Amino acid sequence: MSHKTLSLALTFCSLLFVTACTSTGSTTNPAVTTSGTQNSARPALESKSIDKAMRTALAQAEASGDTQEIISTLAQINTRNPEDAIIATRYARALREDNQFNKAQNILKPFANQEKPNVEALTEMAMTQLALGDYEQAKNYALKSTVIKPKNARGFLALGTAQDALKDHQNAEQSFRQGLKYWKGDPSPILNNLALNLASQGHLSESLSLLERAVKISPKRMELERNRRIIATLLETASPQAPAPAKKPEINIPEAAKPATN
Repeated sequence: MSHKTLSLALTFCSLLFVTACTSTGSTTNPAVTTSGTQNSARPALESKSIDKAMRTALAQAEASGDTQEIISTLAQINTRNPEDAIIATRYARALREDNQFNKAQNILKPFANQEKPNVEALTEMAMTQLALGDYEQAKNYALKSTVIKPKNARGFLALGTAQDALKDHQNAEQSFRQGLKYWKGDPSPILNNLALNLASQGHLSESLSLLERAVKISPKRMELERNRRIIATLLETASPQAPAPAKKPEINIPEAAKPATN
């Protein structure tokens, strides 16, 4: 396989799913796992400020998968508790997952930009900046979140994705590996991004191995299987020493999905 062909194939592969980190719920982005349920990439973020009635209403909305009802309920809860960073983060996350990126950003700003920022708000702001395509800002917010909370696996997922987008592939690899080290629950989102990072560096065998592992963990995620097939095909047709692509693919971003507080 020629250097140019490999580069184009990896570009296509990365566009399929390089941003599993940034979104749950419905989305039009083909790079995202959209299950409507939560997983380790989407922590529960519970707050004592939510009273029993609103907690019940929110649980019912989430169980039904009614995105607009979830957003409406969280908006009410946020209005009642404007100083609660966790509620604001949950509300912003729901907005981001509904592709309301600018609104999500505005909700998060007071908590992510204060002198002592909330780590969950920082992490969610990083995800939102990824969705907006501002990779430098995403990197900055994600890095702050990992400084405050060194075992913030989701923060490392966001950091690695931003670094990859900025063509800092070796540091992105290290960020993904750090995130995987601290990950709880289903690791397929970060396994996928690490695999694609390795593929873009020409390490196709290790990339395929990680994708095979991810597919076994989450067999219903068609994006993972699609990526696995592409990398397997590249490995079969590439030379023994597959060259790294000349150009890292551009990436569009928005996340994946059961609760685990890292």
